[in-house]
Amino acid sequence: MTVSAANYSKLSDEELYTRVNNDPINAHPIAPPVPVPTKAAYYLLLAGEIYPNDVRLDDVSRELETSLEPRGLFNAIYQERAGHVPGKIDYLIRIHYGKRPWLVPIVRRDRVTWGDDGLVANRYKMNLMSVSSYDPRVGLSPEEELQIDQALDSLRNFGIGRSFPAAGFYNSASLWSSFGMDKQLWRDFSADDQESRDYYLVMVEAFKMDDVRLMDRRAPCVWATFIAVPADRGQKFSEVLRPMVQTATPYFGETTHGLQAYEVPPGKVFLGRPVEVPDAVKPPEPQI
Repeated sequence: MTVSAANYSKLSDEELYTRVNNDPINAHPIAPPVPVPTKAAYYLLLAGEIYPNDVRLDDVSRELETSLEPRGLFNAIYQERAGHVPGKIDYLIRIHYGKRPWLVPIVRRDRVTWGDDGLVANRYKMNLMSVSSYDPRVGLSPEEELQIDQALDSLRNFGIGRSFPAAGFYNSASLWSSFGMDKQLWRDFSADDQESRDYYLVMVEAFKMDDVRLMDRRAPCVWATFIAVPADRGQKFSEVLRPMVQTATPYFGETTHGLQAYEVPPGKVFLGRPVEVPDAVKPPEPQI
């Protein structure tokens, strides 16, 4: 199980790239303590991209509610149902979740906005063979791996800079027209272990409600947390959802130094040091 998190509001572009992309994987992480909230804030939870899974949005929402409450964040809908009407909605929290192929489970390294939604930035949402920009976090499908390998073979056989034969090389011509002499792209695509695999993913993104009202699609993401577990054959998303969310609890609203990799035995969740919260903030019910 891995956790990657970025508090975009507190990071420069250089810090964001370094902390998310260049810091090494932490295989023995010590979770930071959950900071004691000074006041309550309220949020509305909205669905983003939902991939195949066996749970309802309400189930994911309940798990997140339990993990966000120690940070002083409360689901406005649930509070209203309990008879406590929030005076103001402070945040919109968008979640993407489910099972999908992926390669490197880290948060986005660009400036996520309300309008540029999704696990992948809008500029990358094109066919791989028709654009020279791609998101290396996603990885390649087996079909794309085959196309890249065959194109590289043709480069070795005919030499970079020479035209491809009209037939006999699967999509080589379109690859050449996209990549041309950009050696970095060829190095990226020819690197080992670029093929994606199935993961269970949960991405949590927080936006200030006032920003969304004033800036609409340009409203910046305040913080994001990306939780991932390799999807083993026969395992259900419902079996790993709670450990995923609870393991990520100390990282909501924070920035990780590299990817935090956990080994979580069944039935156990490591949350770091317990922190007493004030009476004004209701602690979550203990989870077993």
